Amino acid sequence: MTERITDILISNEIIIAENRNLYTYGLQQGLLMILNVATIIGIGIVLNMVWESIIFLLTFVPLRFNAGGYHAKTQLRCYLYSVAMITATLMGIKIIPWTGIICIALTLFVGTIIFFLAPVEAANKPLGQVEKAVYKKRTRFTLVVFVFLVLLFCYIGQLVISVCIMMGIVIVGIVLVLGRVTS
Repeated sequence: MTERITDILISNEIIIAENRNLYTYGLQQGLLMILNVATIIGIGIVLNMVWESIIFLLTFVPLRFNAGGYHAKTQLRCYLYSVAMITATLMGIKIIPWTGIICIALTLFVGTIIFFLAPVEAANKPLGQVEKAVYKKRTRFTLVVFVFLVLLFCYIGQLVISVCIMMGIVIVGIVLVLGRVTS
């Protein structure tokens, strides 16, 4: 499908033929991202946790993008692992009797791991020294913002929001440790 779209773009002179592979890859990645977001929101709908899935996603994606960590060997495995992870995460948010103290303690514990461990490069995406420094700085900034939000929402009595953000932090921490162990 992405190849057909690329062909249409080339025939309409929207893109140049020399960049065909780049555009096909970009379209493929964009469609996969849309599929992943739709799947996460779909799982949220099934579990009656749409807002929780969105808050988790808004935490997980930017932190994961900058921190790195484990990557599945194929896109299918990545998708299946992601479905299992989001389902388990949302079920954990719903079922576990969270308290503010547990939420804050887990956030600070895992946040410390991320702060010192990130970025973790993947085997198929090595990072240069400059990239490592940039991703470390971005990860730390993003992490500090999310830790602050966990504390703020706990303080104002919005524990569910804090837990959703905390779970994004926890899952990124797990992915970082897995990436470090498997590399």
